[in-house]
Amino acid sequence: MTIRHQIEVETIFFVFVAAFLGAFFAWNSNKSFREQFRVSIPITDENKTQNVISPTVNPIIKVDTASQLSPDGTKKLVMKATHNNDGTVNYIFTTADQSGENQTLIYTVKLEGSENMNIPFNAWSPDNKYLFIIKNGNEALVFKATGEPVASDQAYYDVKDLYNKGERKDIFSETTGWASETLLIVNTVNQDGNKGSSYWFEVPSKAIIQLSTQF
Repeated sequence: MTIRHQIEVETIFFVFVAAFLGAFFAWNSNKSFREQFRVSIPITDENKTQNVISPTVNPIIKVDTASQLSPDGTKKLVMKATHNNDGTVNYIFTTADQSGENQTLIYTVKLEGSENMNIPFNAWSPDNKYLFIIKNGNEALVFKATGEPVASDQAYYDVKDLYNKGERKDIFSETTGWASETLLIVNTVNQDGNKGSSYWFEVPSKAIIQLSTQF
């Protein structure tokens, strides 16, 4: 083999090796680049039902309030009625100064939704010592404004109940308001539905006195 021929063979060999090494390094660099920017895509089963968690919405509780000032404006009677989700209503009655201070609990009760309570415009007695609230439209419940029981064995007087215990011929109709510091006016209807006699309900004796005049 001549020297010239040997040089040509060696040159071809080195060119081949260089080409091989260049291709190898290019392949390796491209692999590293692809691994660096690889994006993972989660595999989901389209036929599998996913559980969706919905937030729980709490129902809104309705609260009604009402109040009535005493004749001299120094006290007020407040009613708070909370309408529960089961259809019942919690009633809370309190007294306080006109400013809202010195609050005193008078009465609290839970009633079915078919029943109701309210404060009449003339709830206070003229001397601020007594007050009455209305149940179911015509039942008057009489309380001491201090929150104390009206008698040793009674928290309040139920005017309709006390009237009916007397076995009178006239039918209880309504309690309209105060005639004096201790007298409440009670109206009745007779058996045929016409207006009956009027009465006084006297606090604290519980006496029911028939009047000659109808109110």
